[in-house]
Amino acid sequence: MDNKKKKGTWDRSLDFDKTYNLFVEEIERIKETGLKYKKDIKSIAYLIIALFQLRNGCRIGEAIEGMIWVCKNKDKINWNKPIEVSVKVEKTKKSIAYRDMYFPSMVKKEDIELIRSVILDLENAKKPRMRIYQWLRNHYGINTHSLRYAFITKFAEMNTSPQLIAKMTGHVNLNHLITYTQEKTANKMLRDLEIHIKR
Repeated sequence: MDNKKKKGTWDRSLDFDKTYNLFVEEIERIKETGLKYKKDIKSIAYLIIALFQLRNGCRIGEAIEGMIWVCKNKDKINWNKPIEVSVKVEKTKKSIAYRDMYFPSMVKKEDIELIRSVILDLENAKKPRMRIYQWLRNHYGINTHSLRYAFITKFAEMNTSPQLIAKMTGHVNLNHLITYTQEKTANKMLRDLEIHIKR
C-alpha cells in the first residue's frame, strides 16, 4: 500500500474505499483457503476490527470495545438490520461520553462465531491496541490511527462540515479536525483545478 505520512500527523493518505475493499477481500480470501491454522482465524478477527474502525472513524480501542460487545451479544442481535453499537469515547477527560457506531454489514453472525474467542481474549489481554497495531503494521504497513484519518478524509472530500465529522468521530477538540479537513479540501481543490478551467 502507498503509505506516505503527512508531516506532523497520523495521516498516511489511505484511500477509504480502497482500504475498505482490501480488508473485505482479504477476509474472503482467508476464508476461502479453508482456515487451516489458528493464525487464519486471528487474521480474520484483526481484519474485522480494522474494518470496524475504518467504517466508523473511531479509535482502535473503541473498535475493540465494540467488537467485544458484538461477540458477547451475538445471539441477541438482529442480524437482518444495521447493527448499532454504543461505546465509550476515549480521551474524554471531563465527562463520560458515548458514541454510536455501526457494524460493517458484510460481517455476518457466522463470522463472529468463528472469531469470537480471539476477540474475547482481547478483553483481558495486555495492550490489546498494540497487538492490532503491530499486526496491521506488519501485514499491511498500516497504522491503526491512519484508518481514522481515512474516514475523516472521505467525509471531508464529500464537503461534510468539520462539526458533523467531529460528531461522528467523537473528536472533543475541533481545532485540529478543522485544520486537517481544510487542508484536505484545499489540496483537493488545487489538484482538481484544471477540471474547471474553461477552454
